[in-house]
Amino acid sequence: MRAKLEELMRLHGQEISVVRRESGEEAAVRGFLQPLLKEREDPPAAVTPLGAVNEQRWLYIGPAGLKLDVGDRMRCGGMRLIVQEAMTVRFRAEALYCRAVLRQEKEAAV
Repeated sequence: MRAKLEELMRLHGQEISVVRRESGEEAAVRGFLQPLLKEREDPPAAVTPLGAVNEQRWLYIGPAGLKLDVGDRMRCGGMRLIVQEAMTVRFRAEALYCRAVLRQEKEAAV
C-alpha cells in the first residue's frame, strides 16, 4: 500500500522543499499541499469550490520516509510554511505516509 501511495505522490504531487529546523539541511520531496477547510466564523477565509478555506493553515501529505518535526519549514511555489504538528500515519505495522498541519511563515520585519 505504501508503494502505491508513493507512486501517486511521485506522479501527481507538488515539488516541495523541506528545510530542517535543527540542521538547516534541505530535502526535495513530492507530496500534496492543500488549504485546510475552516469554520465560517473564523476570519480570514477565501471561497473556493471546496468551500471556505483558511489560507493561513495547510495540510501536507508526503512520503513516510521523511519524518517531519515541529518547526521544520517547507517551500512550495511562492509559499513559505512552518510545520505546526506532524505525524506518521500507519496501517498495522507499516508506515504509509507523513501528515502535517502547516501555517504560513510570517514575514520578518525589515
